[in-house]
Amino acid sequence: MKTGRIRHFFAGGNTGVGFYSFYDQVVGPEPYRRYILKGGPGTGKSTFMKQIGEELLTRGFDLEYLHCSSDHNSLDGLLIPALKTAFLDGTAPHTIDPVYPGAVDEIIDLGAFWNLKSLKAKQSPIMETGKKKKACFERAYVYLNAALGIYRHWRKTNYSRLDQQAWLTALYEIKADLLSNCQPTGQKGHLRHLFASAITADGPVHFLESLGSAATRLYILDGPPGTGRDEILKRLVTAAVDLGLDVEVFHCALDPTKYDHLWLPDLKTAVFTSTWPHQYRPNDDRRCRYIATDPFLKPELGPDSDTLKEFRLVFSTLWERAVGWLRQAKKFHQELEELYVDSMDFNQITQLRNSILYRIIPR
Repeated sequence: MKTGRIRHFFAGGNTGVGFYSFYDQVVGPEPYRRYILKGGPGTGKSTFMKQIGEELLTRGFDLEYLHCSSDHNSLDGLLIPALKTAFLDGTAPHTIDPVYPGAVDEIIDLGAFWNLKSLKAKQSPIMETGKKKKACFERAYVYLNAALGIYRHWRKTNYSRLDQQAWLTALYEIKADLLSNCQPTGQKGHLRHLFASAITADGPVHFLESLGSAATRLYILDGPPGTGRDEILKRLVTAAVDLGLDVEVFHCALDPTKYDHLWLPDLKTAVFTSTWPHQYRPNDDRRCRYIATDPFLKPELGPDSDTLKEFRLVFSTLWERAVGWLRQAKKFHQELEELYVDSMDFNQITQLRNSILYRIIPR
């Protein structure tokens, strides 16, 4: 039996403007059956979704895994496109509530399987640990916000030296190569916004290999901030959507207003920006076209050169401090999980999971 394929990405992230969510973009305009999982840390939400995914994968279903932006080994969501079914973690910070309860959305309350008496006895350590975890995230976001300010100045400084004709020439060449044979459909394409990378407790993590492996064509824009990459991606999105093509837009993990990568499923084509912290070097270069954007910049002036060096140094320091606080937040989250795990009846959760699997798998 053929095994299914998994696509990996993030629907939310720890960014320079705090936690930023694209969970409203996970499911497209077509009707989906949504199972919304509720319950505290350690109640088994991620494991619930992973085990359903493992079973469906062996049955040949393609899956989409939404990873947790604080701990990329944990799942916040599972989509099964062929079944038009999604499982989503509906707890904070990406709170999700039913839109059409019963008809479309169903709440899975894993809190129904915990021992309330046991948890009441742990009330004090649960509340204290939860406060510490929240404080760590708040401090991480202070540093990420400062890093974002530096990053935007860095980008602005480079942009002031940008040769406009250079990036426009690259754009026209990509558009001609990519879209010249596409005929307008008479309707707008659909946009889906997500993250391909995240700032996690383990540092930066990206899933470009998962997204790029299905591409028959890859365009890789390689260069620092402010070298025309954003402009190229935005213009490509507008042109593709106007032709009626669907586009998945993957945003910057630090600055969620900025585009980092595109996936055009109708054309099996990806356009990635490759730079730290999401450098991408595929094994098969035959389907790739590399475009270095550094040459789009005019020569540095003396003051600009010193400013850019300072930007890079300060940015690196702020980034490391932010990751350090995310690491502390993860530690406290793990302590919370341990407090909850002993109070859970996982046998009942297994029975519930099996009954839902029986319900959704076609017979």
